[in-house]
Amino acid sequence: MNTTHRKSGAISLAIVLLNLLSYAQQLTVINQDYTLAKTESVKQNKLLIIDFYTTWCVPCKELDEAVFKDTTVSKQFAGQFVVLRYDAEKDNVHRLTLKHHVSFYPTTVVLNPAQRVVNRLIGSSGTGEKMVPAYLDFLRKASANAAENKFIKGVSASTDLTYPRFYEDYVFRVNTKGVAAKVTDYWKSNSDYLSEVPFAILCYFQGATDEVNKFFLENKKKYADLYGELDVKFILTMMITAKLSDAIDAKDRSAFNAAVRLAKEHLDTGETKQYLLGMEEQMLQQEGRWTEALKSFSSRKNAQQVSDYETARLCRAASEKCSEISVLKPCAEWMKAIAGKTPEYDHLDTYARLLFKTGEKNKSYLIMKQAIAAGKLAKEDVTGSEKWLNQFNSDQRNK
Repeated sequence: MNTTHRKSGAISLAIVLLNLLSYAQQLTVINQDYTLAKTESVKQNKLLIIDFYTTWCVPCKELDEAVFKDTTVSKQFAGQFVVLRYDAEKDNVHRLTLKHHVSFYPTTVVLNPAQRVVNRLIGSSGTGEKMVPAYLDFLRKASANAAENKFIKGVSASTDLTYPRFYEDYVFRVNTKGVAAKVTDYWKSNSDYLSEVPFAILCYFQGATDEVNKFFLENKKKYADLYGELDVKFILTMMITAKLSDAIDAKDRSAFNAAVRLAKEHLDTGETKQYLLGMEEQMLQQEGRWTEALKSFSSRKNAQQVSDYETARLCRAASEKCSEISVLKPCAEWMKAIAGKTPEYDHLDTYARLLFKTGEKNKSYLIMKQAIAAGKLAKEDVTGSEKWLNQFNSDQRNK
């Protein structure tokens, strides 16, 4: 990792590899108390995992069950780590979400006993069977960095930093009104773009004014040296995504193509190829070029390069905005398969709407009733589906 800093001393080389851990040791897990977690980290001479989560975050729960609560897994790293499970929505004492600019869940930050960041992860590292080995690999890298006395040098050990009021209010959801103007005013009144607090704000809001964004792009290597490749890549990705999304919303092909050029200039081509194809498909949809969008998407789907989530998103858009039967029919087939595997409210609702638009009205009525039942069972808002069903019944009576 070329984003870290070397310093003599600190942690023994004996913690480099997780496969050298004592499997008999139990994992120390502390809830919310950062002070206690720090004390235990130093006392046990272990690294500290801060697992930022929320109660509503499904991937957070999956990570907790698969990694921290599964003793077979947790014993593999218990000899090197103490875990602090940290509910980000109860961060009224230590204010760690401000410090580590946490905006996605789960987020994992690993600290050495001196409270310096040795590794960081946004997300759960993978899904399904890939999650556990990927997360353990993340921890191995944290151990290796710590063993070589590497840490992210731009992030201090202190949690006693001063943040602008709008940032605190927005992160803690005290006052979210007018935040865009407040962010702009902050950057206009601040000439320091490289320090820890400005970087946290830049990262949390995923970009800044055109002037600050330009400075960031021109100095991304310096940012990477200070704060790590992960956060720099995150800011770049979100900044470019915002430009692409704005262009799509405005149906501005020129601005869209400029954002694509920016992505190709600053992001890894191999990693962004599928992403840019997906954004191009969304642009084609917005332009009403559904046949072209479907052709591109079908090619990627046949190559198994798209997820069910992406398929459902395309199908939902088609159910709302497309009237071309040649597009709607394959979308209906895709949603039939997805709803069959996971008969959730959104999937069934989308399938019903597609069936209606392809002329299978009686079947769409039955599927929509299933959707409403599934939604109510999951305590979701089914108002839109109920209105659709009422309109269907009204149209049938008026025939």
